[in-house]
Amino acid sequence: MGSRPQAGGGASAHAVSRRSLLAGASAVALPVPAATAVLDPPAAGSLGPGPGHLFRSWLAIDSRIERLQTRWARLESWLIQNHNWCELSAPEQRALPWARELRDIESCLDLLFEQREALIDRLPADGARELPELADRLAVVERLVPPDENREAHAIVCGVRRDLQALIAAGGPRAYERALARPS
Repeated sequence: MGSRPQAGGGASAHAVSRRSLLAGASAVALPVPAATAVLDPPAAGSLGPGPGHLFRSWLAIDSRIERLQTRWARLESWLIQNHNWCELSAPEQRALPWARELRDIESCLDLLFEQREALIDRLPADGARELPELADRLAVVERLVPPDENREAHAIVCGVRRDLQALIAAGGPRAYERALARPS
């Protein structure tokens, strides 16, 4: 994508300067949704506000970041192809009507990055009480260990999460074992 930091936090020097340019070009502060509006409420039948909810909240924030980054990339790509975005000066970029959406996305992403970072420090390393919470924990790990950083570890985590979800869908460990034992 280029202009937004990735999950690992790595960004090229070009990405930082473009981000700084857009942040500096933003003349109007955009109202950003309150922190609580970003967090999804606990799913029906869940354990309520507790470790499981923290993992689901982190995943909801991370998914929203991913959607906004995808929108950013598409819009920026379109601007590059159709308006020579990278060749324009900051005032010329601001004059385009689509620049406001980029600033809006920038503001939302800044808040979401802060929320995700604050929440990661609150995620417990152990003590899951239910299998769905274990699956949520693995989903967080899956996002924290992207495939381009450690392909093998990412593949193992994804496989364990899928196995755990299959076990949950089958009705628990005993039902899963019975299903595996049945001849095909």
